[in-house]
Amino acid sequence: MAVYSARSRRSIDELCVQWREASLIGDTSLLRPNEFPDSWSERGLDELNKRFWGNLLEGEEGGGSFESKWELQLEGAGAEVRLLAAECLLVYYLVTEAVGPARKTEMINKTIGPDNPELQVSTDSRAYQALQSSIANPGQYYNTRQDIHVGYLMDLALRLKQKSPEGRAALLHDNPWGFAQFADAGERQSDSMRHIVCHLLYPEHFERIASNQHKELVLKAFGELDTSDPDASQDEKLYSIRQTLKRHLPDWDEDRRDYYSSDLEPIWRPVTKSGDNEALNPEFALEFKKQIVFYGPPGTGKTYRAGKLAETLIRTAALQRWGVGDYFTNPDKVDQAVVDNVTRLQMHPSYGYAEFMVGLRLDADGGTTHQLGALPRLVERMRTEREGLGERALPHVLILDEINRTDLSTMFGEAFSAMERDKRDTEFELFAEGDDGVPIRFTIPGDLYIIGTMNEIDQSVEALDFALRRRFFWFATPYDEEDLYSIWVAQWSEQSVVVEWSKALAQLEMLAGCVTRLNARIGQLPELGQEYELGAAVFGDLPYFLGREWRNKRHGRNGGKYLWDANGKPLAPLRSLWALSIQPVLAQYLAGSDRRAEQLAELEQLLLARPTS
Repeated sequence: MAVYSARSRRSIDELCVQWREASLIGDTSLLRPNEFPDSWSERGLDELNKRFWGNLLEGEEGGGSFESKWELQLEGAGAEVRLLAAECLLVYYLVTEAVGPARKTEMINKTIGPDNPELQVSTDSRAYQALQSSIANPGQYYNTRQDIHVGYLMDLALRLKQKSPEGRAALLHDNPWGFAQFADAGERQSDSMRHIVCHLLYPEHFERIASNQHKELVLKAFGELDTSDPDASQDEKLYSIRQTLKRHLPDWDEDRRDYYSSDLEPIWRPVTKSGDNEALNPEFALEFKKQIVFYGPPGTGKTYRAGKLAETLIRTAALQRWGVGDYFTNPDKVDQAVVDNVTRLQMHPSYGYAEFMVGLRLDADGGTTHQLGALPRLVERMRTEREGLGERALPHVLILDEINRTDLSTMFGEAFSAMERDKRDTEFELFAEGDDGVPIRFTIPGDLYIIGTMNEIDQSVEALDFALRRRFFWFATPYDEEDLYSIWVAQWSEQSVVVEWSKALAQLEMLAGCVTRLNARIGQLPELGQEYELGAAVFGDLPYFLGREWRNKRHGRNGGKYLWDANGKPLAPLRSLWALSIQPVLAQYLAGSDRRAEQLAELEQLLLARPTS
């Protein structure tokens, strides 16, 4: 079963059964079946599709937001069509936990319109109960592009209605793979909504995953467990893997077998959020190219991403090479492998060929001998492991932090060409001899992966040697607002902040908007630019300042005024964040500017001024 969710989903599943039977196979309204028995007919869906697809509003047209455009597209529509539009929106909202129940209900009722209050979602309805729950967080793209996803949904329904009731039933009753093919066949596509619709209608067969990339990563990690036919679809393969997991892990509950559980997610997903929208995920890139670089402003989590990617690569290999039984019965052994098989080196200007490849040292007689550096020692260790463990030997990952702080071409020396994927496992000689006078021979194994990190403000990507650049895939790591919340949540717990997170969330969301606004201005300043934007980690001290401010206070703890007072004046935690964490960094960045004081004052105002709306 793929029907796990963190909250009870019974009301959602019951509503989806009603939607399938009464609205998709039949024509009846989901919210008001008695009053509107034909709202999901081909006629109604055709009018709704024409209003949406025939009047597409792009960019800033129609007010710029989905809500404003949606209202313009429905302008002049009758009650039945508005109700149908609201029900499409209802289906779209069922899965996501990123939008609260109140907002979901508000949008659905606005769609129905103030002229028909009797048709709006009532608190005693099945729909209202379903909206109180959720299934997953389908991702930023799903949550921010309602137009694409709702548009896909109404087009899919219209195509269904062009079949007979018997034809619709044939797709919607015990035919998951046939329905998936039908869902893929339309001209208007939304991969995210397609995945969600398949899950809502066939939760036993389709995962609660909205991302193509997530499905690809799961297949990459767990593909050895797939027993389906070679020509099976992606979803059929995932279904086969799930059945294998159930057989191998019969004592596990569905929450542990869920791919987003703490047991399974580290195996396939290298980063919890960032990178999910890349054209090529870093994990696939690393597997192909053998080395990648995360680059961007300081504090954007580049080292964290490198570590998570290394962990995922090793866990995936352990699952595939050791098997499901050994992997899950020896979790401590897997954890230790993650520690043992990741080597981190901090680059600095004096780190060079002698430290990395081979250098000279004085022997006891006053002579000199060659001493192997970090890379040959690691390779020798890997060779010993392969001799002892055979196919159970795991890959290694070498993380080079701040790679632009040294001359990589010089540091790698003869190994520079051997880094390339088509030259791995090819032996060559170093310009050095062993104690026996024989030239030292060296090979870079195919399962040694290299991940670099780089701060753009130290040296731009463009300034690096082209030969070096082409040996890596480069992944930009910009400021990410979602990372900000992740850091704050972690620090909230670590600092034992006495203020409830939920109470402070409204002002934290305001501050997140201020940070985004601040970074946008930094990117516009000619003295700075995007590479000087502040990473989320730079703002990670905020929970500490909040915790200190409220540690010995009780009065006002639930008042909701933690960053700004009632008049919009910044309070002590926010002022401390600026004075101790932000201002010193920006002052250094602007050290050469003739307008330094003026620009710092402007940036301070952007961060500390409470938004008016």
